[in-house]
Amino acid sequence: MQDSLFFYVLFPHTMFFPLRSITSSSALLLTLALAPVCSAAEPRLEGHSHQGHAFNEGPRQSAPLVNNTGQVHFPITTSWKDGQDYFNQGLGQLHGFWYYEAERSFRQIVAKDPTCAMAYWGLAMANWENEKRAKEFIAKANQHLDKASDHEKLYIKAQANYLDGKPDDAKKRNQKLLHDIESIIDKHPDDIEAKAMLCVRLWQFSRKGLPITSHEAVDALLQQILAVAPHHPAHHYRIHLWDKRNAKRALDSAAKLGSTAPAIAHMWHMPGHIYSKLHRYEDAAWHQQASARIDHGHMIKQLILPDQIHNYAHNNEWLSRNWVHLGNASSALSMAKSLLANPRHPTLNTLEGKAHSYNYGRRRLAEILEKFELWETAIELTSSHWFEPVDVPKHEYPRLRLIGLAHFQLGQKPELEKTITQFDSLIETARTLQKSAQDKASEKAKTDKKSDKETETLVKAAGKSAEGTIKQIKKYQTELNGLVAELNGDKEESLKALKQSARPKWAKALRYLHHGDLETANKLSEEAVTKSTHQTLPLAARIEILHAQGKTEETRSSFEQLRKISSQIDLTTPPFVRLAPIAKSLGLPDNWTQPDTPATDTAVRPELDSLGPIHWTPAVAPGFSHADQNNKPISLADYQGKPLLLIFYLGHGCLHCSEQLNALADRSMDFKDISLPILAISTDTLVGLKKSQENFSAEGENFPFPLIADPEKASFHKYSAHDDFENEPLHGTFLISGTGRILWSDISADPFMDIDFLLSEAKRLPPLHK
Repeated sequence: MQDSLFFYVLFPHTMFFPLRSITSSSALLLTLALAPVCSAAEPRLEGHSHQGHAFNEGPRQSAPLVNNTGQVHFPITTSWKDGQDYFNQGLGQLHGFWYYEAERSFRQIVAKDPTCAMAYWGLAMANWENEKRAKEFIAKANQHLDKASDHEKLYIKAQANYLDGKPDDAKKRNQKLLHDIESIIDKHPDDIEAKAMLCVRLWQFSRKGLPITSHEAVDALLQQILAVAPHHPAHHYRIHLWDKRNAKRALDSAAKLGSTAPAIAHMWHMPGHIYSKLHRYEDAAWHQQASARIDHGHMIKQLILPDQIHNYAHNNEWLSRNWVHLGNASSALSMAKSLLANPRHPTLNTLEGKAHSYNYGRRRLAEILEKFELWETAIELTSSHWFEPVDVPKHEYPRLRLIGLAHFQLGQKPELEKTITQFDSLIETARTLQKSAQDKASEKAKTDKKSDKETETLVKAAGKSAEGTIKQIKKYQTELNGLVAELNGDKEESLKALKQSARPKWAKALRYLHHGDLETANKLSEEAVTKSTHQTLPLAARIEILHAQGKTEETRSSFEQLRKISSQIDLTTPPFVRLAPIAKSLGLPDNWTQPDTPATDTAVRPELDSLGPIHWTPAVAPGFSHADQNNKPISLADYQGKPLLLIFYLGHGCLHCSEQLNALADRSMDFKDISLPILAISTDTLVGLKKSQENFSAEGENFPFPLIADPEKASFHKYSAHDDFENEPLHGTFLISGTGRILWSDISADPFMDIDFLLSEAKRLPPLHK
């Protein structure tokens, strides 16, 4: 081992690192031995980009020109014959906020023409929401300014000035960028791309303290673009401009936007903003379905995870809400479950990520089960992988509340009382978390030498979130205690708690109806319908309450209103089942729903099924067959009918790979306990594999899972565990189902090391994707 260590110090990229041979003491010696060498010239780690840290993230696989990303053009200086087409593609993707794919397009140019300054500008723009990476990319653009035209230089300098952090005041820095873009327009008045950029920045900065002083002026600028290019994706920015101001003004753009860049899911999503604002939920849901399907189709082709795509989870959770408005319980429930069935990831999809599938899925599932009164389903799902308990109070109390409501509605008093007691432990946990946060804030204030008054303010702020959680938990406790009182026959206490209930106004109205308080029920239901235009559930409750008061004509009128928006209503759910006898009394048919009347102001729409699946569908795992160290072929087909954990590692000389394989080996029994075999594919030749096995065996053990050789990197390419731009293999971890589909993946410059997370997903995902 001493010889091999010396060899590594001299030739770091060729050293063989035996598996299982690194103890803590030898690791320390290794670190000390390498320190002087690394400080002189740090070797590039396997899987890391030779262009710098910023290139370690983002897409590292190439893609062809996909077309349909927007009719845009900005002339750039490039030596690559396809560079202009890829730049136009990336520019269109920027307009569609398809940042991940825009970065892929610009990387393609950099790979072929490393001196193309505008390609690096594009990479910076694709990282508009990641300033750290954007700075690295714009610095690269500046290095190649001499290759850029004067027009291009204006774009690069504007973004470089914005990213230099000066002035310190964010508003002033934002204003400076707007002025720089205006300077481009001043010098190039025919540059519609600069005008489009100014429009989107005006909108984005309006959300950061720089209000739009004239929406009409911005719209006039957009109209200049559309006069020259009627199908320009700047329609996207008209929707954002008028979304919260006057949605009707953007109806024309809502009708056209999807067709301006049909390959970009977000361009189908955005019209949903306008249609939702105008209570046109059928049209909104259609567009959100189109967006979801295009995203899901793209994921299958590119082997990427759902939450890697900008706004993906937001689109789908909003779709579930619009289906609720339409009374489509089954579709809404399926979409909420679909969000929860998506792969979780420590950085991409977590419970704490407010815009992540996991977070949205739990929130929407609780709402849907409550609103459609699916109480048996609620008990079933909260006892399963779909809606599992979590140890974070703010995410657990909505689940417990749902369970409590379900037990009440099912007349299960002991279970309801047991649920209420669990809120006490949640409060204790929240208090503990609050104290911990405040102690940390106090320590930091002390370290930073803050004054007593500043420290008090910081400590109070640190505990604010937990205080809000505790307040909400107590509110739900009161609500559920009121339900216990009702089961005990204590009407006074029950009504007192009902006033504080968190249920929707129309649902509270039905509770007052149950208690015989028709006056309050009528008042609340009328208010709910007024504030919930064209929403089926409030109207259904209103019909019940009007009928109970014997107001036949008003009941009939409200029922006719409901029928006009009834095309997707699920008549098998309790809120609508209760309307059956009322419908009969009014002489309506058993199936009283009516088909939707299509709007006349929308564009021609493609068939939804042609765009992709409505839910995330795991991609088929590519087949492979490679030899192990004994030259015995092992293929994916050998694991047919069984799940598989597939690891791609970068040979025996990769220290990080050895750490991952050793970590997996240490936990091999845990994987065996859940019947999940492990297989590792290496860039090694058979000789390298034999060395790995021999060195592990020298420790007196047999390596607990097979290693197979792919020196040609054929499977690395198939699984996208490869940087196509730099022709380098990447670390990859894949969970493959027994039916041969990729349920989970991580492709990165570094190996995935969170073994507990991996085990958790390996247990959770297969039952959800049978």
